[in-house]
Amino acid sequence: GFDHIISRVGDWTSKTIANPPEEIWVRGVPTAGIMNVVPLFNRVVVVATGSGIAPCAPHVYAKKTAIKLLWTSRNIRKTYGDRFVDSIMTAAPDAIIYDTDAHGKPDMVKLIHHVYKEFDAEAVCIISNQPLTQKVVYGLMARGVPAFGAIWDS
Repeated sequence: GFDHIISRVGDWTSKTIANPPEEIWVRGVPTAGIMNVVPLFNRVVVVATGSGIAPCAPHVYAKKTAIKLLWTSRNIRKTYGDRFVDSIMTAAPDAIIYDTDAHGKPDMVKLIHHVYKEFDAEAVCIISNQPLTQKVVYGLMARGVPAFGAIWDS
């Protein structure tokens, strides 16, 4: 089995979160998308914002690649629950979990670049919204950092 994270973005998701069913039909096994690049490197900074943690979590749990996780979101424990957050922290005890409600939004390019250098990473992979993904990927690539995110072409 596996977990699903449902982000509140409309009527159906709001109703599903308010009254979770015992089972949800899934069309197939979720695929990894851009996260498929993670195993190509020995040391990777994985960046997730909000529910972007969902496609990152399997790589954190698998521990096949040295990963430094940076996860930013609003009120993380209230939003995602103690069980999920604790499982991430158990799998990645050195993860940086940044609560934007408590600390405001950081300069992500600057923060990720610092983590990249400190972790001696080979690449950065980000799962976020389109504007932030593009800002981070372009900002890091301009600094010579191999950075990967969704290309938003569909």
